[in-house]
Amino acid sequence: MKTMFALLSILLSGSALAAKPYDMRGVLLLQPDFILSERVEVADFSTYIKSVTAAADTVLSGIDKPVPSAGFIVIAVRPDGRSKVWLDFSPALPPAIATRLRASLERVAPFRADGGIVVFALNSTLWGAEASSRPMPSPFEWNNAMKSLDGPIEIEALVERVWPKDGP
Repeated sequence: MKTMFALLSILLSGSALAAKPYDMRGVLLLQPDFILSERVEVADFSTYIKSVTAAADTVLSGIDKPVPSAGFIVIAVRPDGRSKVWLDFSPALPPAIATRLRASLERVAPFRADGGIVVFALNSTLWGAEASSRPMPSPFEWNNAMKSLDGPIEIEALVERVWPKDGP
């Protein structure tokens, strides 16, 4: 994961410096580097993240009386060209804002994922919040899906559980 992360850091440098409604603090790769290297081109991945960042900034710029928040935007991209977004912020975003943000990000055309799902998270701050100290995202939907499990689950299996292939 270090190799892909290092390349992403270079390609995305400068995106977290400006004081904006949305500030991406880093990319958290939720799958091993060898899997990601087989499934996505770094340049396409970087371009997608920049597009997601721009979309988030646009949506959040129009929010009146925002409450600073920090956490993760978790994204999965399927080989069929669909993407799914989960939000994990503290304090939680109001439902109307979360719905607008999620819908906007899911409209961003994703990169091509070859051979399987690609899952990652954007460590993010909103409206000047301090960065989250949590090391991993834990979206509500994921927590609910894991309640019925007896042990650990791999990230792809978890994503399939909360976002089945035939789901929206």
